[in-house]
Amino acid sequence: MDRKILVIDDDESITWVIKKALEPLGYDIEEKNTLKAGLEVVEKYKLILLDLILPDGNGIDALMNIKVFNPDALVIIITAHGRMESVINAMKEGAYDYIEKPFDIDELKITIDRAFKDILIREELINLRKGKDETSSSLIIGKSRQMLKVFKEIGRIATKDITVLITGESGTGKELVARAIHFNSSRKFGPFIAINSASIPKELLEAELFGWEKGAFTGASEKKIGKIQSADSGTFFLDEISELDIELQAKLLRFIQNNEYSPIGSNKVIKADVRILGATNKDLMEYVRKGLFRDDLYYRLNVIQIKLPPLRERKEDILLLANHFLSESIKLFDLQPKNFSKDAEKAMLEHEWIGNVRELENTIKRACLLSKGSLIERKDILIDDYNSYPIKKILEDKLNGILSKMIRVEKSNLYEMLLSEFEKALFSIILEETNGNQLKAAKMLGINRNTLSKKIKLYKLNSIDK
Repeated sequence: MDRKILVIDDDESITWVIKKALEPLGYDIEEKNTLKAGLEVVEKYKLILLDLILPDGNGIDALMNIKVFNPDALVIIITAHGRMESVINAMKEGAYDYIEKPFDIDELKITIDRAFKDILIREELINLRKGKDETSSSLIIGKSRQMLKVFKEIGRIATKDITVLITGESGTGKELVARAIHFNSSRKFGPFIAINSASIPKELLEAELFGWEKGAFTGASEKKIGKIQSADSGTFFLDEISELDIELQAKLLRFIQNNEYSPIGSNKVIKADVRILGATNKDLMEYVRKGLFRDDLYYRLNVIQIKLPPLRERKEDILLLANHFLSESIKLFDLQPKNFSKDAEKAMLEHEWIGNVRELENTIKRACLLSKGSLIERKDILIDDYNSYPIKKILEDKLNGILSKMIRVEKSNLYEMLLSEFEKALFSIILEETNGNQLKAAKMLGINRNTLSKKIKLYKLNSIDK
């Protein structure tokens, strides 16, 4: 980590003392004697020492400007006017600490050292969270005019601590936008917690959001905090927000308004500093008109709306996305390099992609696994056949051709027979694709290697035990 410090102070004797004290310790000091000159370079620094009184402005205004240009910077106020009001205002506006003139050199060194340690901890924390939450597959890919507009909107609102409603069809990447907002905001050092309202039974959703006290209901043998409390100091993303029932909508509205809630079974009011991002693929205004969604909650959520375009409306992004998913699939399944044929690319560009980016991603993964050799052809993608003739239909047609003969066999166990034949064929195909490598085959199948090993022995298949 670099150890550069920007000092904005018009008192040359102060900057001389700071340099004399800190440069021998390995710190690189740059000095500016006006607010204007300092603001021109603040983006380059993680730590800034700022005088409270400057010839072209006051330090509180300067602090607010610095937080706009460089929200991650730590700012230490240096002041000869250590009045309580000035100190309180500086801390309220986000100052890291303050030191009074004339200051003690040892105190300065300790404060600077502590600030850089905190910077290092914050950077390590965000890198850990990015490693966990922002993998390469969670990048937003696009160069179309529509997506450039989305990128600009994210950049404009990420640092503004307001609620955002993200709309768009299923599979367009609404959660990716929420993550991008979080990781480009001042809350990026805090957690990002996401919930899909449609995936949790309505009667359990309140408990999942707000938690409960021990004994609140049958089975509540111990206290549990909710997802909102888990998101404290960070961002909470609520997908499929249209699925909330009216009573829960009222409780969510109360939280958004006051940043407070009560767990189930408790009268205690709990505060949580959380930014709410909501998402839906429905027309929420239509839900409001039908009385299914509270209008006051709608307007609280819809302070800013980001609308994601469907993939069919940004054709120029299709091949860009396809190649990204191809590269990821090759790494995920540990395959040899592959490319798309011109015919495969043409097929992808002609397809409507009703399932949007999610459908494209799954199609590329499947094609990557099923294709032979280094070239993915149109037949490997099977776009037209796959959508008009799904796997269920293919299997039904195949089974209908043989069942009439099989049921004539007395005492036959059709379920066990068909299941074993299907497994044997599936494992045989995957082992052939991976040249008998059990590790690769298990990874492709998404099963435990020990399970695969047992099946290989059962069906007497050829493999490499590694």
